[in-house]
Amino acid sequence: MSESWNDPAWQALAGELDAWLHQGRRISFWWRDDDAGRPDPGFERLLSLAAERALPLGLAVVPAWLTPEVAEAIKGMPATVVVLQHGFAHVNHETEVQPGEHKVRPAECGAARPAAVVLEELAEGGARLRAAFGRRFLPVFVPPWNRIGSDVVAGLPRVGYQGLSAFGARAAVQPAPGLLQVNCHADPIHWRGGKRFAGAGVMLDRLRAHLAARREGRADPGEPTGILTHHRDLDPVCWSFLEELLDRLRTHPAVTFPPLASLLAPRRLPSA
Repeated sequence: MSESWNDPAWQALAGELDAWLHQGRRISFWWRDDDAGRPDPGFERLLSLAAERALPLGLAVVPAWLTPEVAEAIKGMPATVVVLQHGFAHVNHETEVQPGEHKVRPAECGAARPAAVVLEELAEGGARLRAAFGRRFLPVFVPPWNRIGSDVVAGLPRVGYQGLSAFGARAAVQPAPGLLQVNCHADPIHWRGGKRFAGAGVMLDRLRAHLAARREGRADPGEPTGILTHHRDLDPVCWSFLEELLDRLRTHPAVTFPPLASLLAPRRLPSA
């Protein structure tokens, strides 16, 4: 067992994949990468990995960070690589502890500013991404730090968004009328431990747990299981793990990676 892989944890996950297969069910996965917009060696590796594996990838781009160099690199990718909106400038505005919290949790789109101010800023960011990427840009909002105020959520459809993506099993298919939520569920980074690789066993178990919850009806079976990465923060061991994971998943007969437009911003939303 190497540092970048865990065979017992993979066997447990493979057993869950097989359970879906034996029930005649297909498993929808999707892949989102956050904090795109600035040149970075990790970004180049990310694009190469997606292209080599021919996998759909949702790039959560920070509008205020976007450089012409990064925009051109994205536009040179296959159409399976799409752009989502990751906040506006990825700046924290929270200064007070919110109810139910023990400390200040960073958020760009939380309760610190009026929702109307936040939504106006987001709409400007969306216009920038639409101008840069055209149809490659999906009107899907990814809040920085995966935190967003309820008033902002309610207003997203009014300023043109069709989708919302955060982290954890979704509580509702549509958190606001006309807004589809599709989250991610497993992140290989241990953020509170110095942004280090959480370990292959931890990541594989997180995926297995969400799939089991979907299959058994303890989580929404219709929500695709999302893999979340942050290309700027992946170390060599984590990159090796990610490559191995994607290779194994994409070759399993029960697994699908559908086009992201059909998952995140379909023309007709499912019933709430």
